[in-house]
Amino acid sequence: MNNPIETVIAALRQAGCKPNRSGQGWSARCPAHDDRKPSLSISTGDDGRALLKCHAGCAFPDIVAAIGLKESDLFATQADRNARPRPAPRRTWPSIDAAIADLSRSKGVPSSKWIYLAAQGEPAGIVLRWDKDAGAKDILPLSRIGDAWALTAMPTPRPLYNLAAIADDERVYVCEGEKAADAAIVCGMVATTSAGGACGAAKSDWSPLAGKDVVILPDNDESGENYADNVVDLVLGAGARSVRVAYLADLWPGIPFGGDMADFIEERDSRSDEDIRLEIESLVSRSQPIRPNSPPRFKPFPVDAIPEPVRSLVAAGAAAIGCEPSFVALPMLSALAGAIGNARCIMLKRGWTEPAILWTAIVGESGTQKTPAFKLAVKPVRSRQHQLMKEHAEALKTWEEESARHEAAMNAWKKKASSSDNSEDPPEAPAKPSCQRTWIEDCTTEALAMLLQENPRGLLTLRNELSGWFSFGQYKNGGGADDVARWLQMFDGDALIVDRKTSNTIYVPRAAVAMAGGIQPSVLQRLVGQQHRENGLLARLLLAYPSRRPKQWTEAEVDPLLEGDVAILFDRLHQLEPDSDTDDDPIPRPLRLTPEAKEAWISFVNEHGVEQINLVDEEAAAWSKLEGYAARLALIIHLVREATDDPSLVDRDRVDEGSIAAGVRLSRWFAAEALRVYAVFRETECQRNQRILLDRIRQKGDSITVREWQRMRSHRTASAAKAELDSFVRDGEGHWREIPPGPRGGRPSLAFFPTDPEAPSDNTPSSKPGVSSGEAGAGVPSVLSVSTEAAAAPADVEAT
Repeated sequence: MNNPIETVIAALRQAGCKPNRSGQGWSARCPAHDDRKPSLSISTGDDGRALLKCHAGCAFPDIVAAIGLKESDLFATQADRNARPRPAPRRTWPSIDAAIADLSRSKGVPSSKWIYLAAQGEPAGIVLRWDKDAGAKDILPLSRIGDAWALTAMPTPRPLYNLAAIADDERVYVCEGEKAADAAIVCGMVATTSAGGACGAAKSDWSPLAGKDVVILPDNDESGENYADNVVDLVLGAGARSVRVAYLADLWPGIPFGGDMADFIEERDSRSDEDIRLEIESLVSRSQPIRPNSPPRFKPFPVDAIPEPVRSLVAAGAAAIGCEPSFVALPMLSALAGAIGNARCIMLKRGWTEPAILWTAIVGESGTQKTPAFKLAVKPVRSRQHQLMKEHAEALKTWEEESARHEAAMNAWKKKASSSDNSEDPPEAPAKPSCQRTWIEDCTTEALAMLLQENPRGLLTLRNELSGWFSFGQYKNGGGADDVARWLQMFDGDALIVDRKTSNTIYVPRAAVAMAGGIQPSVLQRLVGQQHRENGLLARLLLAYPSRRPKQWTEAEVDPLLEGDVAILFDRLHQLEPDSDTDDDPIPRPLRLTPEAKEAWISFVNEHGVEQINLVDEEAAAWSKLEGYAARLALIIHLVREATDDPSLVDRDRVDEGSIAAGVRLSRWFAAEALRVYAVFRETECQRNQRILLDRIRQKGDSITVREWQRMRSHRTASAAKAELDSFVRDGEGHWREIPPGPRGGRPSLAFFPTDPEAPSDNTPSSKPGVSSGEAGAGVPSVLSVSTEAAAAPADVEAT
């Protein structure tokens, strides 16, 4: 039997509208307009039909069409499907001005309005926006229906915003929303967007972008990611020449959740529009083009999902070091987990708890700033250990002095006992102090078990080079299978028993070990192998493998006061005390969920389960671990908020919806990154070599000449160097461009551009082949032939 509510909820999820339980029904973002806060209510009618209501005023048929359903899909029985409700007559106005005047009487004068023009230049629709208090807003669409205007979305296919300007430029920027597009336009960029918000991209006509270089500037949230993914497919299908996604977070690590181009310009209010445009173009030049068969692209780490002061340290550290924020964030998250250890756990329901244990690995080639980022992230842990070592050294000194006194007292007792009837007990020896540990680096699992006995709270493993960690018992019989099994136990904080031939058995009730490290991609791929895919070790690693970026000087530094705030946070986390069981043994204090957090968690688990059904092998294994990781990350976020006295945290003993949402968001980022890294692992040797070579060119700058490539690759001849660059062009990884002579004159040179930067134009007619004056493309140097036969440069171009 058809279940209309399930049908609608599934369609809303597919459209990225995030439906959630709300009382007896559901709420979601309306797919028929740009809805940032849920304004769509979904409930069940008396006859079983699904009832939809947009509180912003969208028409019922537009809502249903926006999620790809028919009105008949919302009825439970065939008879109900045949008995469709008679739609209420649409309210219409004779003109745009009349519609706005009428709406203004009830809603006030609109804060903004954006007009969409049809191909003929006539208005086809208008989007009205009313800004409200506390950042809220109402957005309503008006559409031309015949000779009148109605409060409804434009019929499909809808025209793109700023349509007339698109035709006159080779590069077009796509933003999510008209306000962001206008901000880009103010800075001198040709920008557009589609009507209907993040869920409505497929309803627009993207054909005007055929042959264009398209750059997508997504909003910094999940709906922005979904919008970018949809637009990539749509513009590639429309025949765009190239497509890139440029993330503003790469220029502004501290960009807030939902931040867009308008926020970016506001943040840089001291800079000129021209400076901002050049900054964006520089970002675009570092972004790789996307093609239908391209592997998934890297998405910036969601820094805003982490609470303060960690968020600011990650952003400031990434800016100062010149690395992607994930290189600081991942080891920092593991360090926070290590500081919490067995003091707390999160209880999702009776029988399902998750510990504060994270295993993270930052992946990058040599020279990608892994080590400086790693050192900054774990600095509070190492500083604390340094202080503990000093205190231990003092305690040892005191113990040695007490031991000397005890030895003298013991000798006196023995002498007295041998010469008389001495009934006194011998003097008690002072206990040798053990050193409290916060982190370890390289030790056997047997030694680790002993350290865990002495430190029942748990430990943090720091491995700047993870290759050693992966060499589990390489000199043991069986290849260290026992070591792997013990580490898998420690991932869940399970009990650990190590039997020894020559000494006592070691027993640890809760072996909690967090881990952070760095590794080169080729080494990771070699060491993981089939064995660690099958035993689940790879699935337990949270990975980050950002695109390489050239190192550039920056004056940015990390404020010592900020580092001090983070050090205080770690001290407070280390001061968390566990609970005790009935035998007075320490156990983690379980933190339950608030009712709102429980609903959010249930929604995530259900969605995550549907996604996992379609995955196999290592992807499916990673998905199974990422579910629990969402809860672990939520626990860490909650405890950071508690330790910093976050005023938005109402109940310190219950994990709220905000922490769950942040944990889920981070888990989804790690899920996308896992899929991307696994795809890289499946590259052929030829594909991998080509990617590495192209990265070397991008590290050098925007382009490279044949002579430079010859020297870099040690080719014997310039022809061999050019032939290799020609192969990149044939594969669609770049193009040739003629570079004019320098101030000293000489012949023009030929340069290879790996990311298809926008071709410079000049308004002078050209007499060179491939460019005819007065035709489209006049004044733009032609792309030189890249066929195999054209291995030699033209007579008037020097292959330098």
